[in-house]
Amino acid sequence: MCRVNGGCGSFVITREHIILIVAALVAVLLQLFLAPHIGLGFAVPNFILAFCMALAVARPSTYGYFLSFVLGLLFDFVGGGPLGAMAFSLTAFSTLASRAFARVDNDSLFMAFAVMAVGVLLANISYGIFMLVGGYSGSFVDAIAYRILPCFVYDFVLSIIAYMVVARFAKPAGVVRTELTQLR
Repeated sequence: MCRVNGGCGSFVITREHIILIVAALVAVLLQLFLAPHIGLGFAVPNFILAFCMALAVARPSTYGYFLSFVLGLLFDFVGGGPLGAMAFSLTAFSTLASRAFARVDNDSLFMAFAVMAVGVLLANISYGIFMLVGGYSGSFVDAIAYRILPCFVYDFVLSIIAYMVVARFAKPAGVVRTELTQLR
């Protein structure tokens, strides 16, 4: 545990923060080096989106918007789209997914996957709209058929995988894992 003194107080860097930073760096590296090579047609996976959605649902009580904003800006810088489009989409819809999952108060896998599916779909639609406004050549129907829906399926599968990893390793401080499920 390290303390970083700031102007308004101190911030404690814990093991959980280090795990999240390393996981975010892995997502960025996968996006940079692996994603361009495993695209199917126009669908290129978005590891950053999958990580942010998985983190938002796995840690709804402690999820903040700063990480998703920074990762979205990194995606925008290297992705070639309008600057701020993915930053807005990630921040808005991962925060919305986090708040929705906390509000539902049902920690089953079905609810986690349903909230992630809606969040990933809305983020892809939002980014698609930004791309159309920013100069993507094609109609809205083409964007949905060839870009948004295939990317949604790809990103949703990746977010399920990321959720399993994040839920296992990035638990918030003070949480004791048990093998019992909570039925409500």
